[in-house]
Amino acid sequence: MTFDEAHKYLMATYGPGKKKGLDAMKQALALLGDPQKELKIIHVAGTNGKGSLCAMLGSVLVSAGYRAGCFTSPHLQTIHERFAINNRMITDDDFARHLAGIAGVSRQLFGPDDTFSYFEVLTLMAFTYFCEQDVDVLLLEVGIGGRLDATNVIDAPVLSVIMSIGMDHMEILGDNIQDIAREKAGIIKENCPVVLYDDQQVVYTVMEDIAATKNSKIYRAADVAVDVLEASAKSTKFLTTGEYFGGICIELNLMGQYQLENARCAIAAAAALNDAGFNIGAEDLKEGLAGVKWPGRMEIVAENPMVILEGAHNLQGAVAAARNMHSLFGGKDITLVMGILNDKEYTEIVKTLAGPAAKVVFTKPIYDFRAVQPTELARALGKTDKEVHVIENCKAAMAKAIEITGADGVVFCSGSLYLVGDIRDLYKGGLLI
Repeated sequence: MTFDEAHKYLMATYGPGKKKGLDAMKQALALLGDPQKELKIIHVAGTNGKGSLCAMLGSVLVSAGYRAGCFTSPHLQTIHERFAINNRMITDDDFARHLAGIAGVSRQLFGPDDTFSYFEVLTLMAFTYFCEQDVDVLLLEVGIGGRLDATNVIDAPVLSVIMSIGMDHMEILGDNIQDIAREKAGIIKENCPVVLYDDQQVVYTVMEDIAATKNSKIYRAADVAVDVLEASAKSTKFLTTGEYFGGICIELNLMGQYQLENARCAIAAAAALNDAGFNIGAEDLKEGLAGVKWPGRMEIVAENPMVILEGAHNLQGAVAAARNMHSLFGGKDITLVMGILNDKEYTEIVKTLAGPAAKVVFTKPIYDFRAVQPTELARALGKTDKEVHVIENCKAAMAKAIEITGADGVVFCSGSLYLVGDIRDLYKGGLLI
């Protein structure tokens, strides 16, 4: 199987009604030799911040000398991003070879005319690939939820991490924050430690109750206190205080208040890993957080005007992004470029992201079969004094945004990670449109 053939097979698994569930996943893994049982796994759930935590903690682990695998989703520009070891992506040949193995097992279980779902296929591939590559540790990001997610086939992770919880995927996870928290807490395992984000009390209560029934030791990001020494549009310098790694001056080269909150989780996770037998020092923490890269999240890709990519794709993320626009760029000429997929309750997201902007350009990602039409996004914004443009083609939308924004202004691109990936492609190699 070539890479093109593998990718064609994978895309045919996309769509509703394909998911086979955890029992079928476990059957497949047994046929594959149960590779997940050979891996030390850090299992990461949450509504927002999962990928950032994986990037931060992965960078810290690499700085400490570990061979760290990272399975994340979605991807921005290429499917290869989902499988990385020490920041190096999977090759075409390895991708095709491992997918062919999953396709063979799928045929054994379901015959030639049925398959696992898109995310189930990728998850099975993650276990076989990272096991073969003999990683020291695997950061495994949940797709949706936790309890019934395809990744939740592992028995004893070295650590579970649950990031911030918000209202997203309610049709699957529940229509209130407690039910969503319970679904996310489904990754907490018997006698395995868990790191909890500094979240609202109602979420904490659910998590603490479930952790207690599992005899799971809790490490709280709330116990990582930080004093911000300097914050700019490009980095945050802070001093750690509190229980874990206190007294360290760290420069985090990811901007935004929410990344500081994510860093507190990463620091608590590093402490938990040390208690589990890892060896992460203060210098490893400093070096890892200083060197972390996480494309498409408050990422600057151009100057004059500054172009920022921010993959806020749900209301909780939109609120955080709007805060960043206010705190970092208040008083500047801000143009929002926005597109969003139709699986979101987009009206409030539109109004929240548009709040700090003087001008808005509605567009859609190239990967557009699930995209909300830009005209509909403009209707969702409603009557406004803002300058509004509707341009379907995202390249033309970016050209218009740059045209109408002053050289000292900001073009803020958000609403969908697919759109952010498309715009990032336009700047690939540092080239402007």
